[in-house]
Amino acid sequence: MFRAINISKKFNDKQIIGNFSLEVPNNKILCIVGPSGAGKSTLLRCLTGLESADSGEFYLNNNKFNPTNANDKKSTIGLVSQDFGLFPNLTVMENVILAPQLVLKLSKEEAIKKAKKLIRTLNLSGKEKLYPYQLSGGQKQRVAIVRTLAMSPKIICYDEPTSALDPKLSEEVGKILNQLKSNNIMQIVVTHDMDFAKQVADDIITVKPLP
Repeated sequence: MFRAINISKKFNDKQIIGNFSLEVPNNKILCIVGPSGAGKSTLLRCLTGLESADSGEFYLNNNKFNPTNANDKKSTIGLVSQDFGLFPNLTVMENVILAPQLVLKLSKEEAIKKAKKLIRTLNLSGKEKLYPYQLSGGQKQRVAIVRTLAMSPKIICYDEPTSALDPKLSEEVGKILNQLKSNNIMQIVVTHDMDFAKQVADDIITVKPLP
């Protein structure tokens, strides 16, 4: 189980997040929904260590950890960003194997073997040598998920995973997220798309702008 307890964050004098808590059991998907300006993206950045929370604690299976600590989050939390974050000058395979080699210190052969399995699982076989500009939005989203999975995270966070997709592709992404639940992965989804949230979520938290 992943727990974030009493997370707070302010920028200058404006309180964005105040004493916010959540928990995600193993094999479950939590969706965080709410209007623009409610602090969803800031919360996600705190959960993934891209921003330091001003206060609060994070636990994985009752063990406290710090998302901003590179060693703590190396194989703990993965992020699938809204813009996919793929390197345009690298092929699909090169995008997927880069971080496992640099961060997890896998050999190129080990990284490729793992990547091939994930690519096959997410129905991207045959796309290994393509560059991001040659992929559809849905394919880019799947590559971004594969790249995150290649780091063997225990928790995957998604920032607006359907924002650039049409309804049919959004449904496909929802099926992938539900498929990943069987791999003992906890997932946190920040989204404006309530229909998508209802499709995938085991639990939904609504956040509102602070006064």
